[in-house]
Amino acid sequence: MNLRIARLHHPVTALGPGIRLGIWTQGCSLACPGCLSRDTWSAGPEHAVPVRSVLDWCEGHAADGVDGVSLSGGEPSEQPEALGELLNGLAERRERYHWDLLCWTGLEEAEFAARCPAAYGLLDGLVTGPYRAAEAGGGRWRGSANQRLIPLTALGRERYGPWTGTEPAPDAPGELQFQVESDRVYVIGVPRPGDPARIQRALAQRGVMLDGVTWRP
Repeated sequence: MNLRIARLHHPVTALGPGIRLGIWTQGCSLACPGCLSRDTWSAGPEHAVPVRSVLDWCEGHAADGVDGVSLSGGEPSEQPEALGELLNGLAERRERYHWDLLCWTGLEEAEFAARCPAAYGLLDGLVTGPYRAAEAGGGRWRGSANQRLIPLTALGRERYGPWTGTEPAPDAPGELQFQVESDRVYVIGVPRPGDPARIQRALAQRGVMLDGVTWRP
């Protein structure tokens, strides 16, 4: 089975606790205004990657001190069968390596569970709700105040419990990472209000001008 993939990255330290594997799916019909990941909205056959290849990539980093896997997008729930197969393989590795599995969705919890029942039953945590620019500035790992971080297992409660409230934990400020590939710059993490504009100004001061698909309208 294939899964439409936007990118894979290791190490990720800005989307969940510890050092993580990052998997971004390609394709999102929600199209939330102000989304930082507009490049993941459209999807085509060129984005298809065998689930087995993604699992092999994860396995290849197992010895690198990985604490968990973060799945974002795009909208992962728009590929329910492939997402379930991926999470089934990751759940096997969770038992072996003590990884936790955390997923972001623009749906509410009940909607995600109904659309992706197999995936929902394998996750340790779920960040739910559409991004709302007017409510920008949610809690830890959430872009807007309407979004919720929901632990789904004992492992999820252990690892995400300190950050399930609406305010970031005082000892864990927000963090962003930057991934540079050829002529592209990717932002990893959940920016605070005003961060995208600050990033754009900082890049411009270094002679880097943004073009193509970004968070801008």
